[in-house]
Amino acid sequence: MALKGRTRAIIFSSIILALGIIHLGVGIGIVAKYRQYSNVFQQQLGISGFNIVIGICAMATGTVGLVATFTERLILGKYFFC
Repeated sequence: MALKGRTRAIIFSSIILALGIIHLGVGIGIVAKYRQYSNVFQQQLGISGFNIVIGICAMATGTVGLVATFTERLILGKYFFC
């Protein structure tokens, strides 16, 4: 049984939002532990900054996707997902 368009959009937007929260948590966790283990995490500090940026962008994309799906505004989907 195939999923309908709205259900599929809600599922994908929710997954994007959840992965964004995970990326943000990982990035913040590495930065928070940096002071305690400064020599171990020296190289990973740049990656954690990248994880924070990806997390923020993914959370914004997932939020816009959910808002566009729930309000059924096609203009949001047109500008942000095409």
